[in-house]
Amino acid sequence: MVATNALEAGEYYKEMFNAKELSKTDLEKSMNEFRIDLDGVEIKILDENAEFGLVAPTKTSPSSMWLNYITDDIYKFEEKIKFFDVEVISPITRFVETNAINMVFMDKFNHIFVVNELLK
Repeated sequence: MVATNALEAGEYYKEMFNAKELSKTDLEKSMNEFRIDLDGVEIKILDENAEFGLVAPTKTSPSSMWLNYITDDIYKFEEKIKFFDVEVISPITRFVETNAINMVFMDKFNHIFVVNELLK
């Protein structure tokens, strides 16, 4: 993932998703990375750096990569993210044919997440 500020984004995701910090650098802006473990998936967040072709998504041109996040309680997760400057793209919706509930939101770094709760 590319963000305008990798260190800020890493802290944001750690708090939002209760992700585990794996490592982070403390270099000049545009050269940092922040690695997190999000429920067993390692995600590397890089500073935006035009010289290397690393361009962060913007509000009008969000990332075409969507991250799929599975939670045990989508309603509790929805309450939590209200404090993280997110924009809900698709509210919580139940899909009977797949026995799941999901929602889609864009975070303050313009990354898009699909959040799912799988029903039993």
